[in-house]
Amino acid sequence: MKFLFALLFMAVAASAQNNQPNVDRESQDASRRGAAERKAAEKAAQAQQAGTSDAIPFENILAAPGNLDLNERFARQQINQGDLRGAATTLERILILAPGRDRTRLLYAAVLYRLDALQDAEREIRLVLGRSAPADVLDEAKAYLKLIEGRRRKTHFDARVSLGYGYDDNRNSAANSDRNLFFGTPILLNPDSRRRTDTNVTFAGGLGVSREFGGSKPQKAFANFGYYRGEQTLINTLDLQAYSLSAGVALRWRGYEFTPTIGFDHVLLSQSTYLRDWWQALRVSRKVRPRVELWGEFRHDDQGFIRTPLVVNATDRTGDQFDFNFGANWIATPRDRFGVTLGHRRKYARAVAQAYRRESIGLDYTRLLGRGMFAYASLVKQFDRYDRPDVSIHTLGRSDDATIAQLLFGMPLSVFYKPLAGFTWTMGYERFYQLSNLTNYTYTNNRLSAMLAYKWGI
Repeated sequence: MKFLFALLFMAVAASAQNNQPNVDRESQDASRRGAAERKAAEKAAQAQQAGTSDAIPFENILAAPGNLDLNERFARQQINQGDLRGAATTLERILILAPGRDRTRLLYAAVLYRLDALQDAEREIRLVLGRSAPADVLDEAKAYLKLIEGRRRKTHFDARVSLGYGYDDNRNSAANSDRNLFFGTPILLNPDSRRRTDTNVTFAGGLGVSREFGGSKPQKAFANFGYYRGEQTLINTLDLQAYSLSAGVALRWRGYEFTPTIGFDHVLLSQSTYLRDWWQALRVSRKVRPRVELWGEFRHDDQGFIRTPLVVNATDRTGDQFDFNFGANWIATPRDRFGVTLGHRRKYARAVAQAYRRESIGLDYTRLLGRGMFAYASLVKQFDRYDRPDVSIHTLGRSDDATIAQLLFGMPLSVFYKPLAGFTWTMGYERFYQLSNLTNYTYTNNRLSAMLAYKWGI
């Protein structure tokens, strides 16, 4: 069918340039050809207004091969469906008939860039820059040229910084019942220990470097440094700071990608060192279909908790933690991505009452809304079972079932003002609900957050 499509385009081109008879009988009659093109365009417009996914049937393109606007809309439809190679073929044939369509040529260059045909994409962009195209087309062409130059660079640096504000309606994770068990007896909490709302200001920053190596299918080595600080307005005992270092490599072999990573985290609680964590991880992923990726990840943490003036029994949590996660990502459309994650955690602790097993399942969905905006939703279920009871609370072994729901919306500020490119604003909502067989650990928390982030990279 694509071969027939190519023949039709070449026939129209020959007819337009050499005024020779067309082998397509219907297209020999100008009035019938025009009627067919108008009919195909009308059908395409009606389908687009109806919102159907197959807005322009291929039969309409066959009926109107000389309608360039219709064919360009068909190419955009192919892009939205993920058929980049088909879109490149369609756009190339349009440019054979109308080489002066600068916007079409820029779209063709963008498709070539996404196909990683950088040399061809640069050639098309320089053709656009060499002509007197509209200012917005030239600006976009220059932006793509910078992306191509960045893609060709072997060493990359990036920096990230963000400032956020949040609100929690139960920041201290107080029991919904306002009672805690003490040796099996319910004790009414004092007012300061009950549910407390609080706000916080957060700051996060990071630096990263990566280096590609290995020829036509490059491997990558990378290193990252991160810093986080959260300052509570009222409950200062929950002020947090965290420093993190990590490094690893991404290796490709027979369709698989292996990413071993090592790292160190240093966490402070209320200005006192609370946790030192050395960890190692290995992630393995593979695309089993063009739009489906399967992955698995193993991580080991050597957690050393340190006693602080506020958490005198922190060392009880010291011990190894092992995480096994498996998942799949499915790009249903170029705008919609679904993910599922299955997890298992085994936490060992110096005090056996702090050791537990966790099984979890998570679902997430990302929707690209256009102009750089996006929406994200996730739902996670966690099931924790502790090894032994903490008899100071109750002789029953602890069992917790938690549900975490999250919604997030983000948008680049360049939507409003182009010089703000690189800045992203996000706002989110999270609901945490935990049901436990011990009233101490049954609680809910609703969190609202907003954050302004900036990312720079070369």
